[in-house]
Amino acid sequence: MKTEKQLNALIYAIEKYPLIGRTKLMKFVFFVDLFRFNQTSETLLEDEYIRLPNGPVPDIGFSYTDNSNAYLTVTCEQFDPERRLYHYTPRKQSDQSLFSDDDIELFNVIIETLKVHNTAQVSDLTHTFRLWKDARNSDIITKEKLQLDEYEYDELESFFYYLQATKYAKEIAEFPDVAVEETVPDEMLRLQFETMDRAE
Repeated sequence: MKTEKQLNALIYAIEKYPLIGRTKLMKFVFFVDLFRFNQTSETLLEDEYIRLPNGPVPDIGFSYTDNSNAYLTVTCEQFDPERRLYHYTPRKQSDQSLFSDDDIELFNVIIETLKVHNTAQVSDLTHTFRLWKDARNSDIITKEKLQLDEYEYDELESFFYYLQATKYAKEIAEFPDVAVEETVPDEMLRLQFETMDRAE
């Protein structure tokens, strides 16, 4: 079941972001589980993570994105001596019935953020977490190590929800007669205030 859920999450990400590369695709899986574990103490995609130089990598996701299979057509070209570019084409549509509305909303937030940040910026975020810093290359990062401290979780939220917060702020500016509390979720308001505090 966990393989089916993760493969359908991968297909969903590719459907929404056709140009997504392998590193960002792996980060998508990681950030979904990182958010969910810190919210519910359980992961959603149930993978095991391996510590690699560019950040934690999901074992199942990594194995299914290397070569074509029943779910994905995978093409790869050598970009330079150290890098290869992967392109993915789903062979079937994602089965969204496997996920809740909240899951899909989380997927969309992560995907939209991945679109506007380059791969290095996304990898750099993973390098700020103790779960990566305290491990050695090829170490298994157990599920329990996904627990972030308060500062780390604030950084995670700010990175992914900043775009939504600014979008809501722009909507308020365009429709000043609409009450703020009716337009912006509490979480978005908190992030906006935190952003303003840091700017000062």
